Amino acid sequence: VEMGYDETNDKLIKATESLEESEKQFKEVEGDVSALTRRIMLMEEEDKKSADNLCSTITKLALTSKSADNVLKAVKIVESTCMNNEVTIEELDKNLRATIKMAVDNEQKLDE
Repeated sequence: VEMGYDETNDKLIKATESLEESEKQFKEVEGDVSALTRRIMLMEEEDKKSADNLCSTITKLALTSKSADNVLKAVKIVESTCMNNEVTIEELDKNLRATIKMAVDNEQKLDE
């Protein structure tokens, strides 16, 4: 009977040690899972911040692009006005030369 008791007691001690080792491993794994869960939460927050930042940047880019389009339209209007002014200046210069020539011709006729 005592031998059976000793064997049973040894088995119980081994089973208890095995249980304690399993509980230790479980706690380690549970700690790893908790750490990974926190890491996932932090990464999700970072992802949300990045997505918000991207959205804001895209909005700013669209507004800047629209502003650039308006500037280009204004540049075309100014260029067109300049071309029209150059044509007007050329015509006025041509008229001025013709008027000066007529004045010189008239002076020569008067002198004759």
